Amino acid sequence: MKKWILAIILVFAAPAAAMAHSNLETSDPEDGSTADEPVKVVTLTFSGGIEGESKMTLSGPDGEVELKDIQVNENVMTATPAEPLTDGDWTVKYNVISEDGHPIEGEVKFTASNQGGKTADEEADETQTVEPDNAEDPLDNDAGDKAVDQAEKEGNTDSLQGDNDKKAESGGNTALTIGLIAAAIVLIALIAMAFRRKK
Repeated sequence: MKKWILAIILVFAAPAAAMAHSNLETSDPEDGSTADEPVKVVTLTFSGGIEGESKMTLSGPDGEVELKDIQVNENVMTATPAEPLTDGDWTVKYNVISEDGHPIEGEVKFTASNQGGKTADEEADETQTVEPDNAEDPLDNDAGDKAVDQAEKEGNTDSLQGDNDKKAESGGNTALTIGLIAAAIVLIALIAMAFRRKK
């Protein structure tokens, strides 16, 4: 008799335990679907309540993308991708804990299209530098500017030196002229004195 009672209890208890576990019912994006519009929020809806410690990850063509603002509200878990998704295949992995403490793992796969995000290769192509067609002007840099300034300074120094030489030459000519005039005056004075003595 006891065996029959235990069997009856097990028959009714098994469905109740199964119902206590929270299974994934729906998702947005849906499993196996193609998202033609930008995915701004990932939503997982379960058959029963889940605990706040539940986790979710999102991986795509370039690896895992950070999810921010992960929230659990009764049987619904939502998360926001930290950056626009790129076109390609994506996988949402979840690790949730149902109300009875039973852990549940699973994944949702979907294809993203027209998302507006850029792959790592596309970003690398855009940031690749283009070599200029013309050779770089050796004076079109800081070293060239310094060289030009130095040359100009040296040119100014030469000009100043030339002015000084001209002034010195002019001064020498003036002294020579004064000397000649003085000599002429002395000579005239001597001639005059000689004529006076003859008289």
